[in-house]
Amino acid sequence: QKWHRDGPDEGYIDCFVPLIDLTSDMGITSLQPGTHICNVEDEEAAVAPLLGKGDVLLFDYRTLHRGQGNMSKSTRTLAYAVFKRKGETSSGDSSGDIHNFPAALTLEYD
Repeated sequence: QKWHRDGPDEGYIDCFVPLIDLTSDMGITSLQPGTHICNVEDEEAAVAPLLGKGDVLLFDYRTLHRGQGNMSKSTRTLAYAVFKRKGETSSGDSSGDIHNFPAALTLEYD
């Protein structure tokens, strides 16, 4: 994938939970820390946490990230959820994560 943000909205949190142990050749997710508040890309500062089955990766919806190419013979299986601060709307729409999964439920937190 190219570097991208899941959306422009403050108060949204992406949640990735791998359902299998990930290996580096599976195309793990890379993130550029701090890009949720600073609009400057810095590929040198990118991190790619190697997650195990059941680990949880939470990051701001606006953080630049990308999934790398899966070079393994396995499927990279993970659960994905978006949480939003209670009362927040997504670009003027109250339905939740309209940028990626418009029909999906977005969970709220206080």
